[in-house]
Formats: sequence, C-alpha cells, structure tokens
Amino acid sequence: MNRDHTTLLRLRKARRYILLYALLIAIAIAIILPISWIVASSFTTRETVWKNVLPFSWRAFFPADFTLDGYQAIFEKDFGRALLNTFFLGAVTVVFGIAVGAMSGFAFARLKFRAKNFLFALVIFSFMIPGDLTIIPSFVLVRDLGWLSTWQGLIVPGLANGIIIFLFRQFFAEIPQDLIDAPRVDGATWLQVFTRIILPISKPALISAGVILFLGQWNNFFWPLLVAPDPELRVVQVAVSIIGIEQQVNLWEQMFASSTLAMLVPVLLILPFQRYYVGGILGSGLKG
Repeated sequence: MNRDHTTLLRLRKARRYILLYALLIAIAIAIILPISWIVASSFTTRETVWKNVLPFSWRAFFPADFTLDGYQAIFEKDFGRALLNTFFLGAVTVVFGIAVGAMSGFAFARLKFRAKNFLFALVIFSFMIPGDLTIIPSFVLVRDLGWLSTWQGLIVPGLANGIIIFLFRQFFAEIPQDLIDAPRVDGATWLQVFTRIILPISKPALISAGVILFLGQWNNFFWPLLVAPDPELRVVQVAVSIIGIEQQVNLWEQMFASSTLAMLVPVLLILPFQRYYVGGILGSGLKG
C-alpha cells in the first residue's frame, strides 16, 4: 500500500514537472521566434522581408538573398556614433553610479547617523514611484542648470539610483560584523574598511549593480530624447527609433539591422556575468 502511494506521488510530481517544462518551452519559443525572424530579416533585402511571412513559412528564418546592405546603410547614417555614445554613457554611469551606490549602501548598512531610517525609506520610495512622475521636475532642474544637450544632463540624473543603493545596503548588511570590527580595532578608518575589506568581497553586488546601470542607460529612450536631441549626443534607442524611415517609406531591413545590434549588446553583457548577477541579487535580498 505504501509502495503504491509513493509511486502515485512520484507520478504526480513527474506530471507537474512535465507541465512546467512544457509551459517554459512554449514561452521560450514565443519569445525566440520573433527575435529570430528580426535577426534573419536584417540580412535580407527590403523587397523580400515579408515574402515568407504572409503566409508564414519556415524560410522566413533563412534569408535566400543574404546581404549586409541594411547594416551598411545604418552605419552610413551615423549609427556607429550612437553606439559609441551609448557605450560611453553606460561606462561613465557604471563607474560613478557604483561609487555613489556602494558608499551610500555601506553608510545605510553599517554607519549610525541621524534620520538614517527616514532617509533609507526615501531611497526605497524613490524607485517605487513611477518614473513618469519625475520626468517633468527632473527636466526643469536640468534645464535650469543649463545642462540641456550636454553629457551632464544625460549622466548625472542616473547616478543616484535607489535600486542600486538598496542592493548594496542589503548585500553589505549580510557581511559578518567581525570583518568590520577587527580592522576598526586596529585603527583603520571607515574609508579603509570600505575600500580594503568590503569592496574586494563584494564582486557579485558590484557586477549586479554594473549590469543594472549599464542596461538602464542602454535601454533608455525618453530621457535622452528629451534632454539631448542633438545628433552628436544621440544614443542607441533614439537612433533605432528614427532609422529606417525616409520620406514616409519604411526601410525594414535597416530597422531590423539597428534593432539586432541594439539587442546584441545586452545579450553579450548578461551571458558572461549571469552567475555573478544572480548571486548579487540573491545576496542583496532582492529575490522574490
């Protein structure tokens, strides 16, 4: 009787796993197929983009007339400048954003000062409110500072990130107190403890913060469009939105080529750092 009950439980468990994996495979296919078609269409001509789509055929994923004309065309339209601008914007934001977030997180996790809990509540509140509500006051502030169409206007508003501060605070709070007390007893300053003890053992949090900050700037569209519309400061997402449209004609191969490049960088960034990224999220207490 017990053996039959155990077998029944195993069958039910196996059935649940099969259903779960079937659902995950279906979701993966629903996500991958459109992306695969976009990538394949970026290597074809404008006239044949929709050839095997209506009606749909598997040949849509294998362009018969392979060409790089779409990629050549977008780089002739200064898409390369947009890529370099976004890399620069992301790199600067990562460096200074991590510095601001790590120091703030360490202060909230380990230091004692007046109104600490109130200020940390404001940090949490800052990333809970919709970003659309802060667009107008942020724009007015940047305009009054004279930072429209400047790198400062693009970079500075993204440095103090509430999610990053929260991530570091949660990660630093999990570090054993003995690692901090020992150097303090030996006369080390808080800055020495932070730079020589805390940061070297915080690689997962640092990488997680860097990935979040970089992807945030890479995928940013409305703010760069609003404060820096000049072609010299154009970023990837803004460039993707305007490439491929000339005289009310949709240049599909150029749209798909620019979209493919815009997708490629986040994928290449996430894959090698996935283990550290997940570890940083779990260590910070951001897990669901």
